[in-house]
Amino acid sequence: MNTYGTALSRHRDPGVMPMPPRHHAQGGTLLLVEDSHVASDAVRLMFRGAGARLRRVDSVRAARRHLDLYTPDAVIVDIGLPDGSGLDLIAMLDRRRPRVGLIVATSGQPDLDDAALNAGADHFLPKPIASVAQFRGLLAPVFFNLRQQGRVCPPKDHDPAALRDDVYMACDLLQGAGGDAQRAYALQFIEALGHSLGDAAIVSAVMLARETGRVTDLALMLRNRLRGLPLI
Repeated sequence: MNTYGTALSRHRDPGVMPMPPRHHAQGGTLLLVEDSHVASDAVRLMFRGAGARLRRVDSVRAARRHLDLYTPDAVIVDIGLPDGSGLDLIAMLDRRRPRVGLIVATSGQPDLDDAALNAGADHFLPKPIASVAQFRGLLAPVFFNLRQQGRVCPPKDHDPAALRDDVYMACDLLQGAGGDAQRAYALQFIEALGHSLGDAAIVSAVMLARETGRVTDLALMLRNRLRGLPLI
């Protein structure tokens, strides 16, 4: 089992010869499959200076549409997505030929590390991403500019607009009528958001909601968080 802040790498069968990644001093594309605006904004800031394009989609379906049109040089896949599991998308990317040069799985649930690596990810990166250097080090074999950069400070504050979007989305998910599947996804999304914010109260409220099946207190807590956010 992984712990927050520690990335794990895949140990491949020595008989398997993966496609070598292309090295880009300039250019190249990173596809980010991530439903959280807060997490996406953090990746955008940490990827800045790579001299490459960052494209973001928020669902399995949207990722598949992109992949029908082009092959990115690296992909970061959140495992918990609104329309399915990122593990299925990772397995598809691993089978794809030519294979994507680098596949990184990420999740706010560190116990999914083995599942991600078994599905075909090259690395597992738990959320919140604790180290900018670690993040950039994973991508540097593909985006060489990241290796050449000096010390990069981690983003200290979350973008208020991104945070507001995520909290609104969390409230909508809890109030929706999508059944057990939507409820499970909502709790997973909110738990990951709580970890990203370092908000232990939200994480505890999610755990209580799972145990009791009641989300009223969690929904009230999220609405209070919204009221405390600055107006955009």
